[in-house]
Amino acid sequence: MRYSLVLSITATSALLALYVNFAAVFVQADPLKGATSLESWIFLLQFFKLAAIASIKPLRNSSSATMVDVFGAELVVLLPSLVIGNLYFGMVSAPALMVQILLAWIAGVMTFGTPLAAYRIAKAMAKGEALVSVLPSMIFLSELMALLVVGANASVSSGLGLAGLSRAILLVGGGITQPGTQVVSVTALPPLVIIYTSLLLYALSPRDFAISDQLRGVTGLALLATAVTYAGAYEASQFALPLTLMVLPPVLLTSFFMWWITREI
Repeated sequence: MRYSLVLSITATSALLALYVNFAAVFVQADPLKGATSLESWIFLLQFFKLAAIASIKPLRNSSSATMVDVFGAELVVLLPSLVIGNLYFGMVSAPALMVQILLAWIAGVMTFGTPLAAYRIAKAMAKGEALVSVLPSMIFLSELMALLVVGANASVSSGLGLAGLSRAILLVGGGITQPGTQVVSVTALPPLVIIYTSLLLYALSPRDFAISDQLRGVTGLALLATAVTYAGAYEASQFALPLTLMVLPPVLLTSFFMWWITREI
């Protein structure tokens, strides 16, 4: 089996574990129980979009821009219509409807769009595509998965269903509130570690080549740097030091040495 395919399966399995963790908690929140008809319709619409994409091969293999168009189509139509209705026709309920649409849409896209994104990134990794497209996409998706876990727990504790999920995602994702202990829980932390390790190996290794002694050395050095960074971040958190103050000096020093070693003579 190809090396890139093994890393793809490993990273995707970890993503799936995070998603199952989210789904198990979110189902307990009974998200549609307190939702309005509009919120339920917008939320379930994202599921039907996912089903259509999965069943139609040309659509399933289309570009990322097309996926964005498909999942965001109702926002382009409904939100401007409500703005016009509020400004020109005095539709006083328009702001409340816009909030319902936006929160339900965020919950729906996060719930049903992330599995599709995981499939597409796994496919790209299996093909050994460039790091510039695989790494940012996988890192961003894993962060979204972590936000889903946080949002599901917040939805259960608040009892707000879809709105609780979306509000928690926006607040934590925007750095307004802290994520709490959910992300570093026993069920969430191991998949994140596996994803990180898979991406690290994907970045360091040549595509479709056997693991060499040189690769083992580089990988060991990268894992050591990761352990030192994590330990330093943990120690800094004990003294309430800003993470930026801790990591900025070694980053600048490392960048200087890399420039010095690789500069043109």
